[in-house]
Amino acid sequence: MKKTLIALSVLAAMSGAAQAQSNVTIYGVVDMAFQAESNGAGKKYAIDSGEQNGSRLGFKGSEDLGGGLKAIFDLEMGILVDNGASQSGLAFGRQSWVGLTGDFGTVKAGRQYTPQFYFFDAVDPFDLGFTSGQAGVSTSTGGVFAFLAPNTAWRVNNSVSYQTPGGLNGFSAMGLYAAGEQAGDNSAKRSVGLNAQYAAGPFYVGAVYYKQNDAVAAGNGLKSAFVGATYDFGVAKGAFGYAKETSDDSKIDTKGFTFGVTVPVTPADSILATVARVNNNAVATANTSTQLAVGFTHSLSKRTNLYGSLSRTSNDANVNGGGLAAGNGLKDYLANFGICHTF
Repeated sequence: MKKTLIALSVLAAMSGAAQAQSNVTIYGVVDMAFQAESNGAGKKYAIDSGEQNGSRLGFKGSEDLGGGLKAIFDLEMGILVDNGASQSGLAFGRQSWVGLTGDFGTVKAGRQYTPQFYFFDAVDPFDLGFTSGQAGVSTSTGGVFAFLAPNTAWRVNNSVSYQTPGGLNGFSAMGLYAAGEQAGDNSAKRSVGLNAQYAAGPFYVGAVYYKQNDAVAAGNGLKSAFVGATYDFGVAKGAFGYAKETSDDSKIDTKGFTFGVTVPVTPADSILATVARVNNNAVATANTSTQLAVGFTHSLSKRTNLYGSLSRTSNDANVNGGGLAAGNGLKDYLANFGICHTF
C-alpha cells in the first residue's frame, strides 16, 4: 500500500511539472446577428454569423523549452454558426501556425495574419467588423478597411513571420515572407510585408507596406501601403487611417482615408463611428465613394455583449466602393443587430 501511494505521488508530481511546462487552451467566439440590407437593386434580410467578430473554435498552446524559449502554436477554424459550415471551406482557415518565442522575438510559420491585419485592428474603431459586409454572406463584414482596401490580404498561406520582442520603448515591427510555391519561378505568387508601430500611453501610430505578386492575375501584382494613428483622450478615442492600393497594370489605383471615434458612454456601453472616403484613380471622372457608419456595443458580462450598426455607402456614377452596392453609382445600406459570446 505504501509503495502504491509513493508511486501515485511521483506520478502526480511529474504530471504537475509537465503542466507547468506546457499548456493547451481551447477558445472560441459565437457571434450571430440579424441583418437588413438595401444595395440599390433590392432589399434583403438575413440571420448571419460573425458580424462583429468571426465565429471560431481554436486550440492554442505553448511549451516551456527552458532559458526563456517557448514553442507556440495556434490552430483556429472559422465556423458559420448560421448553418454549421466551416468558413471558406477550410478546416483551420483562420490560423494554423507553429513557432518559437523568446527574448529575440517571435517566429511563426504557417497560415497566419498579415502585417496589415494588426495595423487595421489597432486603427479601426469597429475592430474589422460590423460594416462593409453583405447580408446573407456570413463573416463578410470587415470594418472600414474592407471598404478602403478590399483587395489586400488579411491572411496568407505558406508564410514565415518575425515579430520583435517587447520592451523596445513602445516600438514594434513585424516582417513576413510568403512563398508562392510555383515551380521554376520563386517570385510567382510571392508575398512580402512589413509593419512598424509605436505605442506610448494614449498614443499609437503605425505604418505598413505589403506586396502580393500575381494577386490580380498572372504577372499583375498588388502593392498596398497604410498609415494611421489613434489617441485616447479619455472621454473618446480618435482614429485616423490612410490606405493606398496599386496594381502593376494600374487598373487598381485607389487612395482613401478614414476618421473614426470610440466613445465609452458607460463602463458597459460604447458608441462607435467612422467616416471614410476612397478615390478610384483608375477612373477619370465620377470616381469617389463615401461610407458613413455608426454602431454600439453593450456588455452583458465580460464575455457576452450585444451590438448594432448602421452604415451607408454612396458612390459616384463610375465606381462601387468595396463592391458593396449592386452596381456603380448606387447606394448600399446595411444594418446589423447581434450578440457575441467568447469563451
